[in-house]
Amino acid sequence: MKRILLIFLLAIMNLGAGARDSLSISLLTCSQGRDISSAFGHSALRVKDLRNGRDMVFNYGTFSFQEPHFMLNFLRGDLNYFLSVTSFQQFKRSYDATGRGISEQKLSLTPLQTAELYSFLIDNYKPSNRYYLYDFLQDNCATRIRDIFDRSKDFSIKDTLTGMTYRDELTRLVGDRRWMMFGIDLILGARVDREITVRETAFLPDRLSEVLMNYCNTEMEGTPLASAGSTLSSPAPEPGRWKDILSKASSPFTVFTLLFVLYIVFYLRSGNKWKFMSICSTLLYVILGIGGIIICLMWFATHHVWTADNWNLLWMNPLFLIPVCMPSCWAKNMIIDLLAAVAGIGLICSWLLPQTFHPATAVIILLTVLMALSRRAIYRKY
Repeated sequence: MKRILLIFLLAIMNLGAGARDSLSISLLTCSQGRDISSAFGHSALRVKDLRNGRDMVFNYGTFSFQEPHFMLNFLRGDLNYFLSVTSFQQFKRSYDATGRGISEQKLSLTPLQTAELYSFLIDNYKPSNRYYLYDFLQDNCATRIRDIFDRSKDFSIKDTLTGMTYRDELTRLVGDRRWMMFGIDLILGARVDREITVRETAFLPDRLSEVLMNYCNTEMEGTPLASAGSTLSSPAPEPGRWKDILSKASSPFTVFTLLFVLYIVFYLRSGNKWKFMSICSTLLYVILGIGGIIICLMWFATHHVWTADNWNLLWMNPLFLIPVCMPSCWAKNMIIDLLAAVAGIGLICSWLLPQTFHPATAVIILLTVLMALSRRAIYRKY
């Protein structure tokens, strides 16, 4: 019934052959920003209604810092995103101000499909429909757009496995923001390490622009849904060569390797090895213990699906806080030895586990084992 009404509306408006020119919809893909909320890019739909003089952007990636308990909801996985509508000029100005580029791909749609999609977006913008529970891998600004076409029988895609995982895709996009990726690898569990399909890669905006080119419009004899993109504005220049070198030199792997070497050097040269080792090990165990608590909370105390089944608990364990609170004795040494052994075994058997660990993890585990061995060696002397 709704489809018939739309056809009738098109006839009344006399869109006919000029429908494509008076009403068109395109995909906007925005480049990455430097802060974490914009680090993965952005996707939105642009609707140009020339007959009524409108040029609008429908944006599913909107959230409000003013929402009650914003940070708590974000951490728990209860944060609501919503569809917002703004003028294209306002949208473009906001991205130009932050040095982020915008590319546009016109969607190949029949006049009826264009009207249906426009109607869907208008209906989705109603206060009762615009809000949704955000999921950073399966329900975000990019997947919401992809899912619009999945709901229609007019569009199809040959969905095959890519040989990549969610973690691989995140690593690819994060690029030189190595500490950000280190944090992501610590928080996300084994569920992000399964192989994903072409369609599933569209959780990232730059992949969505590629995936929509693989969708076929059956109403237009299999024409690709999206055309090649055109640049509306270019992103700010990438960091220079020296900044890239500095980024690599300050990466988690480099930093923790340096700490590992420094511990060995200062341990060997220290006049009071017990005091030096105690200070260093206490600091490390506090960090590992607090990190383990965060991992447990993200796994068991939130609604995040992707932070569950986190094997990082093998080495970043809340139990490390127990020996910190104990006086020096055989029981304390035994607990430390046991936790270090579990971490070491986890490193040796990591290839058997269903989760990929960050490269810096190996160095941290080796440092943990080394401190346990040095503690045991000094304790035996006394």
